Parts: sequence; C-alpha cells; structure tokens
Amino acid sequence: MKFSPVIPVLSALACLYLMTDLSIETWLRFLTWMVLGLLVYLCYGRRNARLATRSEPASASAQPAREEGARRSA
Repeated sequence: MKFSPVIPVLSALACLYLMTDLSIETWLRFLTWMVLGLLVYLCYGRRNARLATRSEPASASAQPAREEGARRSA
C-alpha cells in the first residue's frame, strides 16, 4: 500500500489538532472517566486473574482422574 505510513500519521495529527481546541472542562471530564475506568479495569483484573487464585491448574487436577481410569481398566 502506497500511503500506509502516511495516512495514520496524518490522522493522528488531525486528532491532535482537534484536541487542542477542547476546553479545560472537557479534559477534566476525560481524565476523571479515564481514572475511573482504569480503577474498574484493575480491580476486575485483580479479582478475576487466574494467577491470583492459589488453586492448581485444571490440567493438574484432571491428571489423577485419568490415572484412576487407567488403573480400573488394567
């Protein structure tokens, strides 16, 4: 594509130009919602992270069940 590096750069510059015309009130609202969203994201991730739970992985807990089935059939 000919304009692959040019179009994204021009688009980013156009967005920056438009953002310079925003009022302080708009920026404060943006920062407030950004912080609130980041807090929700981090709290949700911490609560639902697989690494946060101290239980064994699913593959390790399924291993004894397969061994028992092999013993029964033997």
